[in-house]
Amino acid sequence: MSVIDAIKKRQSNGMIEDRDVPRELIEQILDAAVCTPVHYNTNPWRFQVLTGEARNRLGKYMAQCFVEGQPDPDAPAVQAKIPVIEKKALRAPVIIVVAAAKSSDPRAIEEEDVASATVSCQNILLAAEELGLACIWRTGSFTYGDRMRQLLGFADGARLAGFMYLGYPARQPAPVERPASYEFTEWFDD
Repeated sequence: MSVIDAIKKRQSNGMIEDRDVPRELIEQILDAAVCTPVHYNTNPWRFQVLTGEARNRLGKYMAQCFVEGQPDPDAPAVQAKIPVIEKKALRAPVIIVVAAAKSSDPRAIEEEDVASATVSCQNILLAAEELGLACIWRTGSFTYGDRMRQLLGFADGARLAGFMYLGYPARQPAPVERPASYEFTEWFDD
């Protein structure tokens, strides 16, 4: 399959079986994840691979960030959502947390390093597809705040790019109609 065909075929798939993914496959995916453009070779990518009980910890962090962001954390409606949010981290047997580390290189531009980490998320999606795995890139308001970064133990200045839920597909999603590129393109020749 050509690269263009692989890109066009790829779809997010959150319908994931609860069975282990061999570490070797995850390592292949991570090896592909770091093959992104990056200025000044800052190598900003940072990954945490969460499996087993570590996913429960992530669920608790998600709920904690949610509660801390509420005007009335003790409200019954807020408290009722805690177990629902905690279970979100159990939707896949593997979660790869993707972040960009803050570079010590004075030439580095933070947005470029974050962009490189973000592109690594696409590489993860494509590599998972190639290996017959389902993957979906998830974010949420807690992704972009400092609190989740702190709870996960990423260094100061790191920025999260997303949470990659990974596993074997329970079923294939229905094909998605993609828009034509011309709808978003302007051409200039002078």
